[in-house]
Amino acid sequence: MKNDLKQALSKVRDFEDPKISLEQYITPPALAADLVFTAYMQGDIESKKVADLGTGTGILGIGAELIDGEVVAVEKDDSALELAKENAEDLGANIDFLQSDVEEFGKSVDTVVMNPPFSVHSDTGLDFWEKALEVGDAVYGISPRGARDSIKSLVRSSNHKLEGVQEYEIGLPPSYGFHTEESRETPVDLIITKRST
Repeated sequence: MKNDLKQALSKVRDFEDPKISLEQYITPPALAADLVFTAYMQGDIESKKVADLGTGTGILGIGAELIDGEVVAVEKDDSALELAKENAEDLGANIDFLQSDVEEFGKSVDTVVMNPPFSVHSDTGLDFWEKALEVGDAVYGISPRGARDSIKSLVRSSNHKLEGVQEYEIGLPPSYGFHTEESRETPVDLIITKRST
């Protein structure tokens, strides 16, 4: 199932003109498939209400819908939202898209999946984590390794508990004109939390 998911997600189209102010990068299909499959194996996708916060290209929400999640994808950027809709249509994923800032999203869901905008030089993305911990019973989020302690602190001050951290090195292709390297390995974490009962 995971290989089929990875193969399907490899068809998701990337941003043609990514916006640096929004830190727009595509989630690599292998990492997206790992995140969604991990959540599925934990019982947090199939027949569950899933929110993809900051959906970008739609890759995580599409993955969740392909294995029977009921998905709402939240995105504030017009062009990213349009791309996500096109990607979902191309892959036959039935997703409810919502154009909104993440801070304004207030619907309680079973599961949040996300790869929030992040900078390897700051704690950008913590606002997404705050919202995810508020609305989701389970959270599966990708973040830069350098933000791990800040996220753990947020989790400790919430009604969630840390369930696991999986480490990855992802190759980010040059997406912006100032990128000079062909590809750059970036250490990221898949952080998993669950609401305490």
